[in-house]
Amino acid sequence: MFKRVTWKECAIARQRATAIIKEVQNALRNEYIFSPHLVGSGACGTMIKDDKGEYDLDYQLILTHNSVASLNNPTQIKNDFVRAFQMAATKYEIIQNSTTAITLINNDGKPFHIDFVIIKQDENGFQIIKRNNQPHSSKNEFTWNKLPKYKEAYTRFKSLKPKEKQFLIEEFIIPAKQKEKAKKESDSTKISSCALFVREVNNYYANRKRNR
Repeated sequence: MFKRVTWKECAIARQRATAIIKEVQNALRNEYIFSPHLVGSGACGTMIKDDKGEYDLDYQLILTHNSVASLNNPTQIKNDFVRAFQMAATKYEIIQNSTTAITLINNDGKPFHIDFVIIKQDENGFQIIKRNNQPHSSKNEFTWNKLPKYKEAYTRFKSLKPKEKQFLIEEFIIPAKQKEKAKKESDSTKISSCALFVREVNNYYANRKRNR
């Protein structure tokens, strides 16, 4: 059984995210400059918790062109960020190097996870780092993957009337999130909450446009 998470309920998770992001920014300041953004369900009020009360927040860490390190090696970038998060984590937190995100799992009794995905923008639009291991590879390899119509989806969502937003959230976004939550982390079809939000908003918008 999945239930909505209120903005007040997730305050402690947002505070922890802000704190650890600042530590990571400080640790990587000589290599990477990035801007953090709360996105997906957390930003739009579509968070859900499972029967254990656990819920996720999603942040994008958008790399800027002021970064000293090259942005052409996504595997190196992901590994550098994972190490920085591991150094900033408390003894009650586990940092996982997931398929797309860097996941903070909280184990002090407060039931939240926080996903951090790394984004860059270039002439091809917004791109996200995702694991793309070659067959029989003995190490994790990551590549840049296009994040489709990211800004457009958020603009479209904000333009909807309140009743339309509620319908989209309850009939499409939350059911899709439930399906993703049921998947194992090793499932190659599993997508981030942010990517799911973009997909569902754009699909809804396209269907609404066709039906007019």
